[in-house]
This record gives sequence, C-alpha cells and structure tokens, in this order.
Amino acid sequence: MFVPLLPINQEKLSRILQSEFELWVHNFDQRPIPEAQELRAFFVQWFAVFAPECFKQALIDEISAFACETKQHVDFRRRKWYGLLPIEVALYALSSDSSWINMARANLNHHNSSLRSLVLESLLLVVDKLRFDDPYLLAPVTDNLERSVFYDTDTALFLCMAQGEPEMKHIQIKRWLDQVNMSTNAREKLQALSDGKFVPNPFLHHVTQWTCYILLRLASQETPSQPTLFLEIPNEFQLKFPIILGWVIKQRMMEHPLFQPFIRLEQVKT
Repeated sequence: MFVPLLPINQEKLSRILQSEFELWVHNFDQRPIPEAQELRAFFVQWFAVFAPECFKQALIDEISAFACETKQHVDFRRRKWYGLLPIEVALYALSSDSSWINMARANLNHHNSSLRSLVLESLLLVVDKLRFDDPYLLAPVTDNLERSVFYDTDTALFLCMAQGEPEMKHIQIKRWLDQVNMSTNAREKLQALSDGKFVPNPFLHHVTQWTCYILLRLASQETPSQPTLFLEIPNEFQLKFPIILGWVIKQRMMEHPLFQPFIRLEQVKT
C-alpha cells in the first residue's frame, strides 16, 4: 500500500493531544459516557500506540497523575473504572507497564455485556503487545466461551491476534473445541482457525470509527508554521526526520493485526 511520506508536525500533534485530554478530563464524570468522550479517549490511545513520539513527558505525567488519582477515588470500582479504561491502556502503550491493564484484564468477562464490550474495545489497539498465553486473558476468554455470552467469539478472536507461537494457539483452540460447550458461532470461527482458514476480522468497524474522528479532529486545527523540531540538526537535514517519523507511523499501522482484513493462524506442523 502506497502512502505519501508527509512530514509530521509533532508540535501540532502535541497541542492537539493536550487539548483532547483536557476535554476528556473535563467531561470524565458524564454518565452514560457520550460517544464524543469515548472518541477523545481513543484519540489519545491511538497516538500512544502509533506515535508515542508526539507525547511530551509533561503530558504523560499529567495523564498518569489523573489516572492514579482516579483509581484512589472511593467510587472508582463502582462507576469510574470503565471510563478510565482507554486512558489506562494508553499509559500501558506508552510505558509497557502491565499494571495499567490489570482492570481491563480482570473485566474481560464482566457480567454486563456493554461493559464487556467496552473492555474488549479498550484493549484492541494493544493486542499486538499482549500474550496469547497470558493467564489473566486466557481465563476470562475461556469463561466467556463456557457461558456462551455476548462477545464470547469476539474475545476469543481478539486473543488469537495476540503474540504467541501458532502451535501454542492451535493447541489451546483444540482444547476449547474439545472441552467447552460453546456457542455455534464461536465453534465455527475457532474451528476455521484450527483448520488454517481465514476468519474475517470483526473489529474493523472500530478502526473506521476511530480513523474518521482522528481525520476530522486533525482537519479542524489550523496548521501553524512548521516549527524546528530538532534544534541540534543542521537546517538542511531538518525535514528528513519528520518524514521518517511519518513512514514509521505508517509501518506501525500497516503491520498491526487490527488493520488486517482477516485473522489466520499460520500453518502448524502436526
């Protein structure tokens, strides 16, 4: 896929990220959570995954401080935890500190289907950083399959997109097929993966929704004069670095499993 290598204005993106986070904080306690509020959170998370270079340390510290303060709130476990999820996952993307996704992993099999869906959605962009054999993911996914709840198939397919050797995934899928009395839809999809077939990616609509918001949000800002981003680099070489960053971001997106039209396990020797 050809994408023009355009220079990335990190200063502009940093300002927009700051603005989006501040708007998100201002509306944090709204319930039910408005769609615009969710999109702001995923805007921040998207750039945490694909363009972490655009986050100034001051903003990271501000996001972390707000998250830590919220987690200490007396009402956190009752009604605040799910609103914080996408931002916690963004902090995980920025730091690789798995403690930021503890709440998400613990609620992937939440009894409320809407919250179960929100938890799954919050983890999608970091699926390539997660491990298929993570017991804190395997257990709730297996529980969903055993109970045949809404999104049981999606949580299983999500886990199959995580890091892990194909043979290990093949063994676990066979264990599910042999031992779990799952829904017909889940069985069909997992059997197809076990047989080495392609299964349509059920999460592409999220990519489309987030991309639309990102494009509109970026277009709404007037582009300032191109700042000097690398003061220590001679002027004649300055433009190359934003262009390289643009190429890196494009590669990260194209290689991400969430952007692929199909899910498929590699052929496994038997």
